[in-house]
Amino acid sequence: MTAYSEPVKNKARRAVIESSIAALTQNRTESTLTRRSYVREVRDYLVNNGDGYDPKIATELSDDAIERWESFYDSITQFKAPSNLKVAYLSGPNPENDLRVFCEAGVLPENIWAFESENVVYSEAVSSALDSEFPFIKLINGGLDAFVEASPQRFDIIYLDFCGPLPSRNKKQKTLTALTRVLAQHSLNSPGALITNFSLPTMQQDPIGRTLLAKLVACYLYPKSFLEDKESESNFSEGPVSNGIDPSTWLQTVESDLDHYYGQFITRLLMDHASLISPYNRFPKHNSLFAKFFDIKDTTSLKKAIGSMFHFTSDDDDDGVGGDVIVDSGQYPILWTLAALDKGLNNNDTNYPQFVFEDDEFPKFAELFLSQLDIAGNKKDLLDSITLLSFLLSEGGEQEEFLSERIKQLHAEHSFKDFYQSCDLVLFHQTIEALFRQVATPYQVNVEETRRWSYQAKETPMFMDMLILDECRYLYDWMPTADMFSKAFTNLERQLVYRFALDGVAKHCRWYNPEFFLGTAVIDQYTEDFEARTLKPREVISGT
Repeated sequence: MTAYSEPVKNKARRAVIESSIAALTQNRTESTLTRRSYVREVRDYLVNNGDGYDPKIATELSDDAIERWESFYDSITQFKAPSNLKVAYLSGPNPENDLRVFCEAGVLPENIWAFESENVVYSEAVSSALDSEFPFIKLINGGLDAFVEASPQRFDIIYLDFCGPLPSRNKKQKTLTALTRVLAQHSLNSPGALITNFSLPTMQQDPIGRTLLAKLVACYLYPKSFLEDKESESNFSEGPVSNGIDPSTWLQTVESDLDHYYGQFITRLLMDHASLISPYNRFPKHNSLFAKFFDIKDTTSLKKAIGSMFHFTSDDDDDGVGGDVIVDSGQYPILWTLAALDKGLNNNDTNYPQFVFEDDEFPKFAELFLSQLDIAGNKKDLLDSITLLSFLLSEGGEQEEFLSERIKQLHAEHSFKDFYQSCDLVLFHQTIEALFRQVATPYQVNVEETRRWSYQAKETPMFMDMLILDECRYLYDWMPTADMFSKAFTNLERQLVYRFALDGVAKHCRWYNPEFFLGTAVIDQYTEDFEARTLKPREVISGT
């Protein structure tokens, strides 16, 4: 009997498969970050409860305009029954175990692809599938990541049951590399369910690996402004920097409850990778589309400007406190972590964790982690692309010098007075972020519909995540393109629909991704039914 047929594994399998299918079928309009009814709900709330100028401006948005957006939303989202869903998953020796649950929920076996790279296991899987009631399944002898690089197919559900840690030191088990390639190829339909399953080795199984993971988790979560907190009534609290916890003390906290923090690390890395790391990393810097946004002729001036705004160490700071990435780590958490893990960036600055480079093992592990986040496995390309686009899509530095002529003109024309002012002012960075994401097509995570489980597979703790990913085309395709933006948004109704839909999208980023759509609220984040979204606690599945 394999681990795949253990009772606790069967419970976990059924929970995640049934939840993902429900999210993409009967609950489909709740799985988009902005639900179908959201624009209408915002308009009606402002009309009936708004302060000052809100009710007057909200009445300018007609039912006809809202119905047009709702029809547009329907054309993009489209209803799907379970029989319409296409699934990809990792097979193992008994593909029928997962397959049976999918089919019981209404997915057609003809719409299911299973992948197995180990030749011996693949042979077992073929025999097992042919002897089962599901001979129509498509079994591929190879990795799912290799398949999507060669075959531009898209799936509604991708189920990556790795059963190894994130990341894995095992050269044959490149869990993070596989995830990076799947995200880079944009292999999920929208909305779609990305399911992952990772393990955490115990001290008895792999003491070195567990110690390395604890350090990585500590480095990754330390700059986050908000983290899950089991002791808080809201399951949510400010991060270690806001609480005055130094990195070494934070590592001790993480080590004392690694299961809890490792589970958070998995979720937050998946969210960051899908919505920011992967799209920034894959966007072609030498493509003509890049030149529509940015004009980088003088790379020396660019490096100087980036260094001026994003200096990663204290060396360039007159008061000795630290550079922007250090002082405002909550605004640049990914950049802080990249700098903390890379010796070339942090220059042994004492503001970063000193445990990172105090032995020979962790620098190698950090290098593996960073390189596996890059499409081509190149750590330098990853660091360069994330730093470059983080700078270009920000405000407050010398970004305007490196904008294309059209975007410079858009910047010059921008005035927050031209936009309806609500909870937040409309600043230019919101516009360029939205225009860039319009063409970069990132996934964004529906925080409210994300589900997570933990269970014990024999002696090994397992962490299963189901993230609902959404391309938000009902927002980005409603927007005018850069050359039409200023003129098109003189139409107040079109502008209001965009602003109200953006409010729904941004409410999922508020506590988790300050790198984009900061300050785009139309309705206060604490207002009932319009709250900034938070993750539900990870559910524990027992074997009894």
